Amino acid sequence: MVFFLLVIFGLLSFTSSQISHQYHFINIRKKWTEAQRFCRENYTDLATVNNAEEMNSLFRTISDVSYDVYIGLYRSEVFRWHWTLPDSSNVEPFQNWKDKQPDQNNNHGCAAMNNNGEWFSDSCDSKRPFVCFNAKGNKIPTEKKRTWRKAREYCRNNIHTDLANVRNISENDDIKNALKTIWNRPSKNITEKGKINKTVWIGLFKDAWLWSDQSNSSFRSFSQPKNISRYKSCTAVNKTGRWNYVRCNITLPFICHGDLKPQPTTKPGPLPTSTARQNPSTSIKSTPSGAKTTTEHTPAKNTTDGGNISSQPTQILTTEQAIPGPATTKQHTPAKTTELDNLILVRENLTWTEAVSYCRKHHVDLVSIHSEELQERAAGRAIQASTSHVWLGLRYTCTFNFWFWIKNREAGCYQNWASGHGHDYECGLSGAMESTGGHRWVGRPESERLNFICQLCADTL
Repeated sequence: MVFFLLVIFGLLSFTSSQISHQYHFINIRKKWTEAQRFCRENYTDLATVNNAEEMNSLFRTISDVSYDVYIGLYRSEVFRWHWTLPDSSNVEPFQNWKDKQPDQNNNHGCAAMNNNGEWFSDSCDSKRPFVCFNAKGNKIPTEKKRTWRKAREYCRNNIHTDLANVRNISENDDIKNALKTIWNRPSKNITEKGKINKTVWIGLFKDAWLWSDQSNSSFRSFSQPKNISRYKSCTAVNKTGRWNYVRCNITLPFICHGDLKPQPTTKPGPLPTSTARQNPSTSIKSTPSGAKTTTEHTPAKNTTDGGNISSQPTQILTTEQAIPGPATTKQHTPAKTTELDNLILVRENLTWTEAVSYCRKHHVDLVSIHSEELQERAAGRAIQASTSHVWLGLRYTCTFNFWFWIKNREAGCYQNWASGHGHDYECGLSGAMESTGGHRWVGRPESERLNFICQLCADTL
């Protein structure tokens, strides 16, 4: 299976000019948010994968590992349309949706094209012909009927590049013209109602998954379980190189990307006697020509049981002390997702007004904090944010010169302001919480774009 996977990735490697990420396998078991924090402190972030060549490079760093490993993909609250191959340009994406499409009132997550070249959304489990394209950009219509995912797999595995991606009107017309070879043989495309099925899959899909470093990569390699739990909001790579949906609160090793950040010049304090000492030697694994090398740290010999370190013989980092990061403050444990937990972090960068609209449309409102208990729960959500602060439902009124919670239009007795905040007399300020540290409240210009915390229902705790 592993050999087969590498062969597939090898066939696809010509689609990318180079590997843009340097990967580091960290064999310390952490929850997803803890792994994210570690990678951000010591490298760039949890691993992002842009294409099959990078996936091949990432897989080589864990080729001797028999357990799941976290990468930086997580489930957000907002669904977006992506092409199977991301466009690195900043040009507004070309669209050719049919009238009243895509349908926002259903959960159809894949796009098809009709014989007029117009797009529409449909269930990914529907079966229809599809169009692949190759490295030269040639459009290759296929009469085989597949679900959208099976069609994508077919295109990738048969020395093509992927399902057809459409960047402009010329490419859209090329696909429409190529489809005439299918429409001229209607006997292959008769539906149950006796009509000709003149529609094909293209490489456009919708999902709610985002990368920790906020990149726009649309590369996906999920093994596609039939039932995906809504509690499984993080991603791990398994021993075959395919991706699994996993709970974010389980502890797993993980992969970071980026260069190792400069270390503090001051000498770190002595480690506890029960903790492994740092082994300063490192080694570089050989990689194919043109690919960046991957640095792995030599393991220390005496790790503690609490580190859950595997006895794998590969050269790996075994303790956090092996890469001394900046001093850390007391961290809050993320609140568990239960029926009584009515808070949700939305990892979207919106202005305060946009955040209010989003929460009121999809949930109840931006969070209002009236007790230390609710503050602790909100802090548990905030540490998972991708921004330095998260919006709260806290607003400053210039007319009456005080802060109030928008949910009940009242000032609260409980307060957790950072030093120098809470007595602002500047219009256009809204309340935000620090994502790390003491999770204090601050006043921020409402035009800033931050993550935010919504309340799902009236407080039931």
